[in-house]
Amino acid sequence: MPKSTSGTRGEPTELPPAGGVSAGSEESQPTEQPPAALLAGTEGSSESVPQLDPSAGGGVTAGGITAWQNDKRINALWSINQNRNVFVGVTGVGWKKLANNDDTAIVAFTMLSGSARITQTPVNYRDEADGMIHEMYVW
Repeated sequence: MPKSTSGTRGEPTELPPAGGVSAGSEESQPTEQPPAALLAGTEGSSESVPQLDPSAGGGVTAGGITAWQNDKRINALWSINQNRNVFVGVTGVGWKKLANNDDTAIVAFTMLSGSARITQTPVNYRDEADGMIHEMYVW
């Protein structure tokens, strides 16, 4: 069972598993603990987010850049019993956290992501500087 600790402000602190989600993978198998590569730099932090090298997967989030990622596929979903803590696995990119600013928004994003994963339809999303998806179109 993954360890869970409470953040200083009641923020979600769990990380998604990353056993089968890697650049180019089509299917994922959940694991209990994320690999060390995703946990780099998260020891002792109050917020848990996957730490991926954007240059390795093609994501553009470093340095305050906002960019659209077009024609991507969702290959995994991850959530836990914490408020607003949902991640999606994007083929060729890795784990991306869904915007957690509103309950209604995260439910809508989760539903869109689930549909996109099942049907493997193209997804366009806005990749913000905070590393979260704030806008998504599923075709």
